[in-house]
Amino acid sequence: MNKVNFSNNLIELPFSKIFFKLAIPNLYSTLIAAITIIFDLWYVGQIGVSELAGVAYIFPIYMLTSMLSNGAFGGAISGAVARAFGSKNIFQAECVFRSAILIAFCGSFIMMTFYFLLSEMFFKFFKVDEEVTFAALVYGNILLSGIILIWLFNVMISISRGTGNTIVPAFGWSIVLLSHILIATFNFQFDSGKTILLDNVIFFNGLWIFSSLEWSIISLMCGYFFGIIFMIIYYALGKHLFTLTLKDTFKFTGIISLIKSGSLASCQSLMTIALALYCTAIVSFFGTDWIAGFGIAIRLELLLIPIIFGIGGALIAIVGANVGAKKIERAINMTWKGTFFSIFIVGSIGILFSLYPNTWSSLFTEKLEIFEASKLYLNIVAPFYAFFALGLGLYFTSQAFNTLIWPVIGTLIRLIFVVLTSLMLFHLNLASPSNIFIIMSAGMIIYGIFISCSLHFGPWKKMINY
Repeated sequence: MNKVNFSNNLIELPFSKIFFKLAIPNLYSTLIAAITIIFDLWYVGQIGVSELAGVAYIFPIYMLTSMLSNGAFGGAISGAVARAFGSKNIFQAECVFRSAILIAFCGSFIMMTFYFLLSEMFFKFFKVDEEVTFAALVYGNILLSGIILIWLFNVMISISRGTGNTIVPAFGWSIVLLSHILIATFNFQFDSGKTILLDNVIFFNGLWIFSSLEWSIISLMCGYFFGIIFMIIYYALGKHLFTLTLKDTFKFTGIISLIKSGSLASCQSLMTIALALYCTAIVSFFGTDWIAGFGIAIRLELLLIPIIFGIGGALIAIVGANVGAKKIERAINMTWKGTFFSIFIVGSIGILFSLYPNTWSSLFTEKLEIFEASKLYLNIVAPFYAFFALGLGLYFTSQAFNTLIWPVIGTLIRLIFVVLTSLMLFHLNLASPSNIFIIMSAGMIIYGIFISCSLHFGPWKKMINY
């Protein structure tokens, strides 16, 4: 493949000829990532309500890991690779590659350390039910012990996306999902067309025994492991733009800038997950069924993040290459076109599930009380998912522009608004699930409008004039 021609495609071809070529495989990747999460939730839902509620506490940590490694640092990595190729600087792109691997190890170590120091304190502080706490810690301990697998896989596919290759990540995600499902089948028995969940997974005549909850997360982590093996084979034997010679192994030019950009983007991810954890904690005051129902409903919202990133990931490569080539007006124009495409898809999903909420909830439980909790959330919040797509979509493309500060401020405003207004409701004895969910909807609207207006009338306008 000719390196110069590849870069020229991103900075010269019309929007429709490059966007869909990159976005369709990327959307496929996010669809497979979403199915992976849905399958895991279905798996846990077969085990029990306490396990479902416990995983509702841990799931935001999983999403935080994905948002940091695939969205925050992953987006910064993709943007840096795209700008490097846009300016024809292949050496710098290779430095980003090496820096990304180093960042993955550091990021996973930091997350693992914080979890094992603070997780038990969190559950004691909020006085979470003992069975729920036990389930959360069983699932979380295994997840965080293998968190490096998620980091490595996501940064490796982020590098590929930055070059404009979104097909390889699509294959990688397919391997993750298929491996997860195949390994999970050890916990099931298939008899006369029925799927029966076994109590344990036993190997070597009882030498190794895993509970169903343990095996659910083990099978997921194994999926990531095999995904990494595929990516290593691709970078070792496949056709790509990197030489990755041994003599340059310890050259990390630009790593500080990459860490700064990724760290700023991480503030967005941390605040988003902090909001999810906070909302889960305050919903817990209404009972275990409400936690489980809310956990099912908010997982749909968090699953929209990969869909938005599916489009945003394609835009990062396109916009980053144009920014590197100093074609700012073209970059902004393509940003808005791609973002409105994201708004349409996510907004449509929100309206669909607000009208038919049980279509989603019935995938994971048959308990009426959990149904009603999930239904109420989707009825009130889901119609405003379009504003979530607007704000988050612009956050991703801001990584290509290096204008992340405004999306981060928008996320902070949303977090402060939801926390303060919900606390006020509790103080005035006006708190109810419906009122809490209305506040969450208002937070989404504020989030999307602030980010779009601040970027349009702020740094992007100055970049065109400059």
